[in-house]
Amino acid sequence: MSQEKIMADIDVLLRDFTDSQSDVQGQILIAYPQGLPIGETWKGAVDPIMIGALSAAVKLTFQNLCKNLKKGNLKRLFMNSEKGRVIIQNAGDKAILSTIIDQEADIVRISFEMSNIAVRLEKLLKDFDYDKAFEV
Repeated sequence: MSQEKIMADIDVLLRDFTDSQSDVQGQILIAYPQGLPIGETWKGAVDPIMIGALSAAVKLTFQNLCKNLKKGNLKRLFMNSEKGRVIIQNAGDKAILSTIIDQEADIVRISFEMSNIAVRLEKLLKDFDYDKAFEV
């Protein structure tokens, strides 16, 4: 599968989920650990490069904590704030999916759907050329 086709399929997958969920503010698929955005959907003004870098840094921090506590690899991280929630989920070994949701959102429903999306993203990313995608 070509790099362009993979990117198009990723965009469709992320857009379909975000558009079908009124309580999802956006998603971003991030190369991990680099923190560079691969694909994103936002219903507001958010800097995807900043979100990508911060999501990767948060995942790295908590991944190290899990290893130091001998709890294995971190798979998913939930964060709550006074105005919403963020879920960071693995999408294979080289990518993470961050989803920003409303405070009142059904976290179980969204987590279940994110797991399904992450599996599909992992399959798409199997042939993804990370070096080629981020050439300057």
